[in-house]
Amino acid sequence: MIYNSGISKSKFFKSGIYKSRFFDEFLDKLKSKNSILVDDILDPEISFLTTFLNQSLKKDILIISTDRRKDLLYKNLSSFNDNLLEFLSWETLPFEEIKPSLDIIGQRFDTLNKLQVSKKNNLLICTLHSLLQKIIPSDVLKDLSLHLKINESHDFDDLIKKLVHLGYKKETLVSDKAQFATRGYIIDIFPTNLDHPYRIEFFSDEIESIRTFDLETQKSVERKKSVDIFLADELKFLKEEKNPANISSYLKDDFLVIFDDLYQVEDSLTALNSLKIKNSKYFLSFDSFLEEIKKNQKLYFSEKKIDDISSVTYKENPNTKDEKEISFEVFQKHLDALLFKHPFSTYLDFLSLEKLENILDHIETFIDKNLKVMFLHQNETEKKHILELLDKKNIKISLDKNENIFFEEGFLSSGFIIPDQNLSIIPYNEITKRKVIRRQKFREAYHSPVASYHSLEIGDLVVHFHSGIGKYLGCDRLSNHLGVETEFLILEYANGSKLYVPISQSHLVTRYIGSTETMPTLTLLGSNKWQKTKALAQKQIIGYASDLLHIQAIRELEGGFEYDEDSEETELFDLDFPYVETQDQKRAIDDLKNDMMQKKAMDRLILGDVGYGKTEVAMRAAFKAVYDGKKQVAVLVPTTVLAMQHFDTFKERMSSFPIIIDIVSRFKTAKENKNTLENVKTGKIDILIGTHRILSQDVSFKDLGLLIVDEEQRFGVRAKEHLKKIKKGVDCLTLSATPIPRTLYMSLIKVKEMSVINTPPQDRLPIKTIISENEDEVIKNAILREKSRQGQLFFIHNRVESIYKRLEHIEKLVKNCTCAVVHGQMSTKDVDLTFHKFKKGEIDILFATTIIENGIDVPNANTIIIDRADTFGLADLYQLRGRVGRWNRSAYAYFLTPKNRQISEISQKRLSALLEAPTFGGGMAIAMRDLEIRGAGDILGIKQSGQISNIGFHLYCKLLKRAILSIQNKKEASFIETKMEFSYPAYLPDEYIPHENLRMEIYYRLGEAQSNKTIDDISTELKDRFGSLPEPVKELISLSKIKIFANLNSFTHLKFGDFTLYCERLFESKKTHKNLILPKKRDILKFEEDIISMLKDSFNISS
Repeated sequence: MIYNSGISKSKFFKSGIYKSRFFDEFLDKLKSKNSILVDDILDPEISFLTTFLNQSLKKDILIISTDRRKDLLYKNLSSFNDNLLEFLSWETLPFEEIKPSLDIIGQRFDTLNKLQVSKKNNLLICTLHSLLQKIIPSDVLKDLSLHLKINESHDFDDLIKKLVHLGYKKETLVSDKAQFATRGYIIDIFPTNLDHPYRIEFFSDEIESIRTFDLETQKSVERKKSVDIFLADELKFLKEEKNPANISSYLKDDFLVIFDDLYQVEDSLTALNSLKIKNSKYFLSFDSFLEEIKKNQKLYFSEKKIDDISSVTYKENPNTKDEKEISFEVFQKHLDALLFKHPFSTYLDFLSLEKLENILDHIETFIDKNLKVMFLHQNETEKKHILELLDKKNIKISLDKNENIFFEEGFLSSGFIIPDQNLSIIPYNEITKRKVIRRQKFREAYHSPVASYHSLEIGDLVVHFHSGIGKYLGCDRLSNHLGVETEFLILEYANGSKLYVPISQSHLVTRYIGSTETMPTLTLLGSNKWQKTKALAQKQIIGYASDLLHIQAIRELEGGFEYDEDSEETELFDLDFPYVETQDQKRAIDDLKNDMMQKKAMDRLILGDVGYGKTEVAMRAAFKAVYDGKKQVAVLVPTTVLAMQHFDTFKERMSSFPIIIDIVSRFKTAKENKNTLENVKTGKIDILIGTHRILSQDVSFKDLGLLIVDEEQRFGVRAKEHLKKIKKGVDCLTLSATPIPRTLYMSLIKVKEMSVINTPPQDRLPIKTIISENEDEVIKNAILREKSRQGQLFFIHNRVESIYKRLEHIEKLVKNCTCAVVHGQMSTKDVDLTFHKFKKGEIDILFATTIIENGIDVPNANTIIIDRADTFGLADLYQLRGRVGRWNRSAYAYFLTPKNRQISEISQKRLSALLEAPTFGGGMAIAMRDLEIRGAGDILGIKQSGQISNIGFHLYCKLLKRAILSIQNKKEASFIETKMEFSYPAYLPDEYIPHENLRMEIYYRLGEAQSNKTIDDISTELKDRFGSLPEPVKELISLSKIKIFANLNSFTHLKFGDFTLYCERLFESKKTHKNLILPKKRDILKFEEDIISMLKDSFNISS
């Protein structure tokens, strides 16, 4: 049948849709100052009515919601209300003086500023927590922000003082919010209220330019005309404020108050009162707020019928059946209101059904009953998908008339029917049944490119490329050969000898990591032992590099399945992702799809923190393998819990497509597993998920095309040997948050391809890490904080024999908490049931062993307490911490150690590493730190472990990378690091880059650069970050390019005199010495070209 349709008629939704008797009467009663109660109403219907009021009333609206409901409410309202704002709470206990998350502070003041400057009506959502929290008054707040524009004049020093006054901390380098850094007349700052850091450049006292910059590269990105900088330390000013306000004081008079759901708001108030909120100096009492809004109109919504949650008195009145005057009890008070019957109906009620499989099966029924159908979609892809699904149901759409079926841009979490309007509203997610997710902003992450090499501490063992193993004694400032005072790294060698390494050569120095915990002997300076040791290592490295490349060549010869470009179904699957991909996710997806379209089999590592979206990347590959290649996929995971999590995730994500997914698991009977394996063998199953069981001899695939290995570091040697057999000719994708060093370094030296996901998902807040002795007060406060925001907790106790006793102790410590236990010795049925209850929110605290380390994802659980954290490995602790902080709330991780007892040195190092790891994307740093703590062992094989001990892991891998590149380029392996001596003032002046660590980083990157393009990029970056290049920096850039040429062409030594250049070259085992005459006139802009040309001519080096 063909139906007429209108597409995206927003005026229809915003006006005509509300033309009915109910809406007219509802609005009239509100305008007449009546308070109204609407009960038995669902979330999307509440949002629908609120949108109507927002568009009809000329006043501000304050919506009081709860932590559990506000995200869904925001998502439902955001499509249709441009003036929607949210005011977040600190997410701390009323009596705690803990600084809130910087992201929360920024969002709070961004909202307050918008309320201050807004000339239109505002629609504001807050929770009871944020509503009752005292805040800085509006008139005071005006003086606690900065609005900077280009071409404005500001005293530079005064501006710095203002930033400090606002709570911004001066740092060497901006790496997080509420930080600023200065270099000359440049200020880098990351305002708490913005998503990106800003670079403000002055000319004298005038702002010459304002640019955003990238945290990771520190390079400017986009020019801006202005920047707003808001307060960074709310607590400090609130302590000083004598007359604090609350959020309602920022609204225009006569604002409407909406209680989102009475029952849940009352529960939230009970939880807050249990925390003795009345005694807190930072909170107003709820009674005083009710007194404050006594004259304001109030609209109460209740999902339950009011009779079910309160004693109700019905008053006599002559009004219509749709409204009744009532008195009811809530918040321990008697309130009066008009009880209105809403006009909405569910699909089930309207169709008189008990269960609804597919709403599209009933479109013709709706039309036959004279209902118009409005489909809500968020983009053109969703609209196209709806049209395709309707076409498959033989429902043809005519787009030229506005009848029967409408398409409107927007979102609601579920649909409903308005019988009086003859209208059925069907959101896209009613058709796909996908989860409703609200996400807003990306969080950038900064990682120093040299952190793993140059985070040196006094006493560390180090390796100097030319001089061998020594001990780092720190830095000192001394005069160099030009009489210029500069920094030197001081290294101690055997017999107390010292080597002073100019900071410009700091790239030659790396931290020493051996293969065992045995300490090596320091090298004797002046002896040739180090050169012999290095030469022997280099010889074995060349052999090992050849072996690695041989294995890679065999894998390429074996080939793999060559996929075509994405099919239409694959594109649709990608677009059906309910989040917005981070840039890193997009790159990883592009990388793996490019791999899959090559003739050779893919072997790629996806490295990313827990919860950073690796599973979605893997599902893109799996879908393409099944749909575009008609191949089967195996997903190998280390634990049954993770297998179940992936099974649920894959099934839900692919539910709109005819893909058969199954699991082999101890949670199933032997007969069920047998049937599953038979279906795998015959090709009836597309994707099989399981643990080591997948590697068993009786598991046979009809046509395996892709193997996904999650958390590879958790598998043993036997499993990995079996994996090698399976991987022949099969695409392989490895996922890891903290990869084993072998996998990590195979990726870093390009033997295995790697994609890194460093960018946190949208709205992700940092996890606050607390290391504490086992104190009852600490545990109690952690639980109360989470309970106050209707959240849940994990409590990790890794001993089954004492876990129930621990639970009993906590239940006595904190009353009214629902607790449960889960561990590996429980029956599979009980484990599954417990997890299910926890995910549904029926359990407040889940006591568990490390069974939850991988595979349980509960966004509402944002506190984890780990008992005896000193007994866990570093990677395990990092994984456990990643169980929380998976949503848009502040997360807390408590690592408890025994009270009044000294823990081991290695345990102290592990716990310190967790504090030092980057706030976001620290998986690689943790993997490297774990390597440093434990030693490299035999991760590259027993044969290589001796050489790693001899020269250190970092230097070994550096030489291995060079060997591989040389062999790949069909050149003789060169391990030469040209020694450069010169009398030119080539350095980074202190006044140009004032901070030692930054100078060391730049020197390191220049020293490690392998191409002129890299040097040019660094040069451009220096101009952007620090201003025009002074002469010494230009000299340094020029000499760095000469050094690259010298390294690549086997020059061991270049010494620049006043008139001559001494050259020493080791080529084809022959050493050549020459003295060349330098040009009389030296043009710094052409210097490297002249020198390189001279070297080519003198040594017959072809271009």
